[in-house]
Amino acid sequence: MEQIALYKDFRIRAYQDWSGQWLAEAKKPFDVNPEYIATPSGHPTAEAAIAVTKQLIDSEGTQDRPQTKPSNEDNSGLAMLAALGRRSSRSNRSDS
Repeated sequence: MEQIALYKDFRIRAYQDWSGQWLAEAKKPFDVNPEYIATPSGHPTAEAAIAVTKQLIDSEGTQDRPQTKPSNEDNSGLAMLAALGRRSSRSNRSDS
């Protein structure tokens, strides 16, 4: 299953992964080298994944986060655990 949404100049595609969680990715469809934005984790509904992606688009340029492209993402278990560790340490800092 998947859902498509248009937001600003981006086409957002939400899709369900093997575990039933929803992920979303966004890109500018007519750019030669399109910017690619993706949700960092799964969400319970397509609408939630799309909403997070819209927030990422709106916050673009306000954070110094790297843009990823599907071809150079490290989807290994170790990389995902490392990413979760970075996320939890960031949330701990914002709770202080």
